[in-house]
Amino acid sequence: MFELFTQTVMTIGRIETSGVNMLGTGFLVTNDGTIATTRHVVGNDDKNLAVLFPKIRDINIYQDTSDVSCQCIPATILEIDPFKDIALLKVDLHYSGSLPTLSSFDTIDVGKELGIFGFPHCTHGRRVLTFQKAEIGAKIILESNSVKAKYAVINTQARPGQSGSLLLSLSSANQTIVGMLIGAFIPSGGSISLSGINPHELHQTTHCISAEYIKAMLEGGR
Repeated sequence: MFELFTQTVMTIGRIETSGVNMLGTGFLVTNDGTIATTRHVVGNDDKNLAVLFPKIRDINIYQDTSDVSCQCIPATILEIDPFKDIALLKVDLHYSGSLPTLSSFDTIDVGKELGIFGFPHCTHGRRVLTFQKAEIGAKIILESNSVKAKYAVINTQARPGQSGSLLLSLSSANQTIVGMLIGAFIPSGGSISLSGINPHELHQTTHCISAEYIKAMLEGGR
């Protein structure tokens, strides 16, 4: 079941003189090379932007963290929604398999379990495709610049590099993507950093946006 995601969940990076700086996670949403990620992962500039081609086919193999080789595919920004923090990228590849359906948090209840595929800590040079589980703790509406959107709070502590991870419904008989991980809730004011860690982020309240907005962007609407 999960082998599909070894080929469709990818690391987003930017090519620099010293190598590839990994920025976060993205996942394939069309067979002709459209990838969804968060806007804060890529910003507004696609100069030297790239997607790192998948390295494994079997999720059960031991992933060699000492192997830092990669195959990069140049990526361009296709569309950005800054208010919902969504970016669509375009790369030159074709995937011949069947992709999961993009759905919504409307289809899953609070307390149900989700599967998460992403690359936690890839921003620190650790490229390991990781599967995790978390329950939906709440459904919420967040507002940005007077634009309201549906989110879910999931009961896990997000780590750098996981932004753009897909959320898979585990209660559905079919493979359905219901959301995308945005990041941890960060209370405003009084933030400090201890060895690069903000204690305000050490909690299990991670915000994820409903996949219906990615679907709407693909269909040309918001």
